[in-house]
Amino acid sequence: MKKKIIIPLSIIVIVFLVANIVTYAYSNENLFEFFFADNNAVQKKITNNLLTRENQKIEIDNYIINLKESLCEKKTQLGYLVISVSDKNGNKVDADIDKKNNTIKSFGEDNRFTFEYEATGTFTKYAEYKGNKLYIYVSFEINNEIWQDTDLNKCIKITDTAKRINKKYKQYNFDLKFAENCKKFKSKDGVLYLSPLGLRFLTDTTMDELVIAIKDENDKTINSFSNSDNMLSESGKRYKDITKVQYAAEFDELLDIKKINNIYINRNKLEEVK
Repeated sequence: MKKKIIIPLSIIVIVFLVANIVTYAYSNENLFEFFFADNNAVQKKITNNLLTRENQKIEIDNYIINLKESLCEKKTQLGYLVISVSDKNGNKVDADIDKKNNTIKSFGEDNRFTFEYEATGTFTKYAEYKGNKLYIYVSFEINNEIWQDTDLNKCIKITDTAKRINKKYKQYNFDLKFAENCKKFKSKDGVLYLSPLGLRFLTDTTMDELVIAIKDENDKTINSFSNSDNMLSESGKRYKDITKVQYAAEFDELLDIKKINNIYINRNKLEEVK
């Protein structure tokens, strides 16, 4: 009798756990909860100056493409977006989603819509369904060589392969809102921008050894990044006759930059520019 009771209970527990996992995996509508798993009230407060709850809609035939939330910072050139796609008749929106990592290549009937990134840098798109509605989560880092000539607000395009204008596919874009919420530090080697989302260090030369340490008001190290450990991305940057090298990092957890007083590069303290 004891075994007959234990087995059904174990099955119930397994079913309960699986149900919770599925619910979690397919109920992330919030940008903050999707990208920052260790979120808490303190970190949510940090985003107040950056998070934009959007209601920008693009309607194409039966498709409604809605930019719901954006979190973009201008100086560090990092951004996160949540986009929903729905059908006016309530039908499920088709999408080409990789089953292994949930990245999305296209959506719409016959892979009608694709994304185009008009800047250089990382551009990652994840997707999942809630009911028949498709949710797309975008993260990007801009390290454009000529970013001064690039309209950051319109750097992400949606290409409609079913319509052409002057023999080119028709494109749409949202008007992205880039907030400027960062601290600026300088050294003899260059300039460093620090935001809640990440950091960007601009210098004139490639550095074989680079360690960036972030410290609080008590000079306690909060985080440290090294290019030898592949913790910093490196890219060349050219504008007219000026050549720059960019080192950048995205934070796993949002940073309260109000509590950051000191930045060190290779143990040399940087001067904050106010």
